[in-house]
Amino acid sequence: MKLLFTLATLFSCSLSAQTWVQKTDCPGSGRFWATSFVCEDKIYTGTGRPEFSSLSPTSDMWQYDPATDAWAQVANFPGGNREGTTSFSYDNRGFMAFGSPFIQFTNDVWEYIPESNTWEQKASCPASFAFSHGFVINDHFYIGPENGTNKTFAYDITNDSWSEVAAFPGDDRRAQVAFSVNGKGYLGMGADVFSGVESDFYRYDPVSDSWEEIASISPTSDQSSGFSIDNVGYVYNVGGSGGGGKSIYKYNETLDQWELVSTKPDDRIANASMIGYNGKAYLTFGERTTSGGNIPSSQIWEFTPGSTSLNAEPNAYLKVIQTTGNNIKVLFDAGQSTEYQVRIFAINGQLIHETSMERNNSEIQFNASSGVYLLQLIDDQNKMLSAKFIR
Repeated sequence: MKLLFTLATLFSCSLSAQTWVQKTDCPGSGRFWATSFVCEDKIYTGTGRPEFSSLSPTSDMWQYDPATDAWAQVANFPGGNREGTTSFSYDNRGFMAFGSPFIQFTNDVWEYIPESNTWEQKASCPASFAFSHGFVINDHFYIGPENGTNKTFAYDITNDSWSEVAAFPGDDRRAQVAFSVNGKGYLGMGADVFSGVESDFYRYDPVSDSWEEIASISPTSDQSSGFSIDNVGYVYNVGGSGGGGKSIYKYNETLDQWELVSTKPDDRIANASMIGYNGKAYLTFGERTTSGGNIPSSQIWEFTPGSTSLNAEPNAYLKVIQTTGNNIKVLFDAGQSTEYQVRIFAINGQLIHETSMERNNSEIQFNASSGVYLLQLIDDQNKMLSAKFIR
């Protein structure tokens, strides 16, 4: 056997784990195709379809306080019953727009005023949208492509006015995901009316008013959510079978690639709303997949992204040893738990392997190319050990 821990005396690492915490359910009915925005340190979420067989969506809105994990109902969305609405936030202000009362698409825009618990109608968009999402850059909100065309529009929040910008270069689509990072907007995935579900992604530069194609994402989906945390873009991807259709992918702008960083515990929730706020992301409502089938969800989950550091002290309680073939063996001293969660990261922070391990069976099948890796071991009390090893 070859000890793979020799670099630990020269270099070391620590990993703060990606965490998922289920918070208090919303008192309102479960629903999917809802929407969320942030305003004055609170998350506002609502509308959506509460029943699969119902012909009418809902208009109720709810306020969630992340600091106290408490809910309160607020004034209904004044545009009436909607599903597939979109929301955006700017400078501590929250907006809702578009959506479908039943089949038709809409073009109205509303701002929520928390001090008076009222809504104020803003300038309508020249085009109608539903089940579409956009992004905010500076004081402009961008949305497109328009249903049936590839037109894209910008809403000037400061001046309450709309204008047309560079056309989206990909196929017309709905149910796309979108977010903004470092002064640029990202939009992709979704469903095309004629060619099915899309996997392509594009970046918009408002300075040059131009789009460029970036790396596609896999698996693909038209039921996923996009969000950003601390100027990093993420997709909660419910497509395919990887991670049970409940994986978080991070976009690495330097390498132009999507990196799997976490998998949601518990049930898959599609057609949800996920929004980044204060270093975390919050997934609300959606279509929950259970052993008995799909049901509208009233759950809210808090996601905290992990981080890696190469400057921590060496860990004497966790070692990784090469065995035959592609296997590794983990030697550790970590409490009295009988089962542990194991995560292995590439040196760039990408989660590349996740499994569970019993104390009396510490050998792990690990297929990967040569390189430096970070291993994280978590017991049932959420205590963690981490070590860096070379393969």
